[in-house]
Amino acid sequence: MVRTRGSTAQKETPKINDSAEAVTKSKSRKRSRKKNETDEGASKSKKTKSKKSEDTAQDEGKQEQPKINKAKLDIIFADYGVLPLQDSGLVKIEEATPETILALVYMAMLTSARISHVLAYQSVKCLLEAGYHDLKKLKQSTWEERTEVLTKGGYTRYREKTATALGELAEFVEERYDGDLNNLLKRADSQPEKVRNLLQEIKGLGKVGLDIFFDSAQGVWPVLAPFIDPRSLETAKRCGLGDNVNAMWAALDRNSIKMCKLSSALTMIRLDKKEKDYE
Repeated sequence: MVRTRGSTAQKETPKINDSAEAVTKSKSRKRSRKKNETDEGASKSKKTKSKKSEDTAQDEGKQEQPKINKAKLDIIFADYGVLPLQDSGLVKIEEATPETILALVYMAMLTSARISHVLAYQSVKCLLEAGYHDLKKLKQSTWEERTEVLTKGGYTRYREKTATALGELAEFVEERYDGDLNNLLKRADSQPEKVRNLLQEIKGLGKVGLDIFFDSAQGVWPVLAPFIDPRSLETAKRCGLGDNVNAMWAALDRNSIKMCKLSSALTMIRLDKKEKDYE
């Protein structure tokens, strides 16, 4: 009988173990459900925060731009609203021809130097009169000939240095961009920052020169628009237009030619010291 009881006791023991195991599994399932609920709550919280961030960004993007005094814009355009190279003799100044782009580089190089802007622009016109907007003719010119042309324009202070830079520019454009700086724009994937980086390789074109080029080239390379160099932006503030480039861009119907004319006008107002006339 004792053996029978012992045998029976041994058979009943596994039932106790099974019960304990069931309790353990039940607790485990509860912990698992609780963890899943916590994770789902955290996930929902993240999504909510993300949605709020997106909504905030969209709201910020929809914020109205400061209003620009269009009457003031009309006056400025009436007085100074012309394209760079307007009276240079070039025919297609509103088109990105190789000649136009090269001429705009000349203007950026010469007008960025510490010299009278009148003499600098006059010298640019002399370069174009000599036919140097044609890369082939520039390549064929001698250093002495280029120096003589710059002297004619009154660019005497930097003529030797600039004559050398022009010769190097001809080789640079021919070798790197197959004679057409429009290929630089293609190589930059039409991205303004990349355009600036590639243009920095041109000797004689520093930071100020690059800003001048962006001001004047946005009319023919619209991907550069909207752009107003820092000094002209300060002029815009003094003239009552504010300093929000995007607001001006919107007021000009996002037209790159108009933006180019505005940049040029602000530059001329600053150089002529006429800011007070528009305050």
